[in-house]
Amino acid sequence: MTELEVAAKNVRIMFKTALLEHGMKQVELAKMLNVSPAQVSRALQGNTTPKDIVIQKQVAKILGITI
Repeated sequence: MTELEVAAKNVRIMFKTALLEHGMKQVELAKMLNVSPAQVSRALQGNTTPKDIVIQKQVAKILGITI
């Protein structure tokens, strides 16, 4: 596994854990951010496009985590 793959896996785990702790679903985040659920899903999988990074930062702020 490459360094980038490990980092993406860690991001996925961190977001999944935070969502569970807050009792939230990705669909709820999508509505809050006014983006599609698919876009939130891609971002939380650790994608690194500029839009995904923006979404990751917004979700991290909502969930109170540091990425």
